[in-house]
Amino acid sequence: MPVDPLIFFVIPLAVVLIGLLATAWVYDIKTFRRRKSKDETVYRCLDCKRIFTDIHRTPLARCPKCGKQNEPVPPR
Repeated sequence: MPVDPLIFFVIPLAVVLIGLLATAWVYDIKTFRRRKSKDETVYRCLDCKRIFTDIHRTPLARCPKCGKQNEPVPPR
């Protein structure tokens, strides 16, 4: 039973393409948390010292614990 020589090209190519797609998928999942956290602004309450984040880029954010308005923490 003869084997088609084209099969020696198609199978390795399919394996490589599946591997590349799997690698891209894992990379996307790993970097999703980092992308999500970049959109958030970090705030520190001056009264209760609670650290919290807010997605909206406003000059002041209300502390969820005590309700005081706070300015964002400058990035390091």
